[in-house]
Amino acid sequence: MERTIGMGVIGAGTWGTLHARTYATTPGVRLVAIADLDPARAAAANAAAGGIAHCYTDYHALLADPAVDAVSIVLPDALHHDAALAAARAGKHMLIEKPLATSEAQARAIIAAAESAGVVLMVDFHNRWSPPFHALKLAYDAGELGALQMISYRLNDTIFVPTTMLRWSAQSSVAWFLASHCLDTVLWLCDARTGADTPTRVYSVARSRLLPSQGVATPDFYQTIIEFASGLVVHLENAWILPEAAPSVFELKCEVLGATGAYYIDGSLHGAQKIVTRTTYPDALVAPTVFGRPAGFASESIRHFASALRAGERPLVDGRDGLAVTRLVLAMEQSAAQGAPVVLGDLWRD
Repeated sequence: MERTIGMGVIGAGTWGTLHARTYATTPGVRLVAIADLDPARAAAANAAAGGIAHCYTDYHALLADPAVDAVSIVLPDALHHDAALAAARAGKHMLIEKPLATSEAQARAIIAAAESAGVVLMVDFHNRWSPPFHALKLAYDAGELGALQMISYRLNDTIFVPTTMLRWSAQSSVAWFLASHCLDTVLWLCDARTGADTPTRVYSVARSRLLPSQGVATPDFYQTIIEFASGLVVHLENAWILPEAAPSVFELKCEVLGATGAYYIDGSLHGAQKIVTRTTYPDALVAPTVFGRPAGFASESIRHFASALRAGERPLVDGRDGLAVTRLVLAMEQSAAQGAPVVLGDLWRD
C-alpha cells in the first residue's frame, strides 16, 4: 500500500522553490521542511508552497528531522557532494538536481554512499518528461526514424542567467548547467546505457570572452561534436551569452535526422503563446502554473521521484545515469582545454 512521503528541500532558490511547490501540491506527499542559509529565501519558498513547511538555515537540522523521509538537493552544482553524503548518512532518499556532481570522484562517492545506506538516488534530468522529447523517443523506438544519422541540439540561455539569476555561475559552467540536460537526453534516446549505441569520442571548442569581461570567470559557450559507435554524429550548442533582449530566457531546438525520417523540436519559441506587450514567449512546457499548481514537465520528474518512493519502485533515472553525464561533461572540458578529441570509455562502469 502506498504511503505518505515526508519531503524536505535543501536549497530555496528558483528551482528549489519549484520542488517545494510541487511537493506541496502532490497527493500522497507532505512538504515537511525547507533548508537554506538565507532564512528570508527559505521563508519565501515556504510561502510560495503554502506556508506548510518548517524552515531551517542548516540542512543538517533538516536531515535530523524524523518526519523527513526524502530530500531534494537543489544547491549550486559544486555543492551537491557534501549534502548528498550527509543525506545518505541520515538514511534519506535523494533527488539531486543535475548534474549529480562536477567530478567523477564525487559522483562515484555519492552513488556508493546511497548504495551503502540503502536509499534511493535519482538525478533530475527532467527532459525525459518533456512531451516533445517523450514523443521523439516513442517515434524512434517505434522505428519511424530508422537508424539515427545526425542530431543537432541547441540549448542556450541569455546572459541574464550567469550574470544575474545565478550567484554561483563562476563556480559552474554552461556545460554543467545546460549541456548536462542535452547529454542525458541523447544517451536516453539512443539507449546508450543498454549498449544499443554508445558514444566513442568527444570534441569540444569553448570560448571565454564576454562573461569574463563582466567579472564572471566561466566560458561563454561550448560547441561539441559527439561520435557514436553506430556512426551517429551529435552536435551540441550550449551558450550563456544570448542577448537579454531575446524573446525567451532560454532557447531550445533539436533536429533529429534518421535514415527514414526526421523529427524537429522547438521547445522555446514554438508559438504556443506569446505576450505581445512584452515581446516574450511565456513558458508553456517547463514549469507553468495551472490553478496554482506547477503543471510542466519539470514538476513531473519531481513527482515521479515521490511516486516511485510511495510505490516502492526504482525511479527511471538513477545515479549511474548521473555518473555517465558527469564523465561526458568532464570529457568536454578536457577536449576544449587540449584542443583535441577525447576518446571515451564505458560511461557507466564502476
